[in-house]
Amino acid sequence: MKREKLKNILLNYYPTSTVNHILRGIRRPSYKNILQLNRRFKVPFTAWEDIKSYLQENDTKSKKIMKQ
Repeated sequence: MKREKLKNILLNYYPTSTVNHILRGIRRPSYKNILQLNRRFKVPFTAWEDIKSYLQENDTKSKKIMKQ
């Protein structure tokens, strides 16, 4: 999932400043919201352990797919 897409999803749950902290790895969503994000948008639970790496890894994968 791309960073912008995840940011737009999180903005439905949190204010902008909180979303920025979540995407920088400073904060995490509540467990209730993590469950909802997993069910509705297929964001894996493990993504929240290191969200920056998760976003970077997925962005790298999508760039490789586009090049093929």
